[in-house]
Amino acid sequence: MRADQLEVADLRGASFTVSNIGSLGGFSPNPLVSYPEVAILGMGEVKEKPVVKDGQVVVRRIMPLALSFDHRIADGAEAARFLKRLVG
Repeated sequence: MRADQLEVADLRGASFTVSNIGSLGGFSPNPLVSYPEVAILGMGEVKEKPVVKDGQVVVRRIMPLALSFDHRIADGAEAARFLKRLVG
C-alpha cells in the first residue's frame, strides 16, 4: 500500500535533489548542495508576470529556477544546457 510519505532513509545517498520552496510561498530559491549530492534544483513560487513575446507584452506564469552544483563534477556550460532543456 502506498502511504505517500518518504522516510529519512529514502532520501539518503541521493546525487541530485529537487527543492520546492514555491509550495511554501518562496519566490527566489538559493539552494545549497549537501554532500554527497552533486546538485540541487530550487523551484520558486509560480506567479503571473508581464513578459515580451513576439513584440507584445503578455502575462505569463513564471516559475523561478536556481541550480547549484559541484563544479568538480559538472561545468557551467553543462548546467546551463540542463536548465535550458528543462525550461523547454
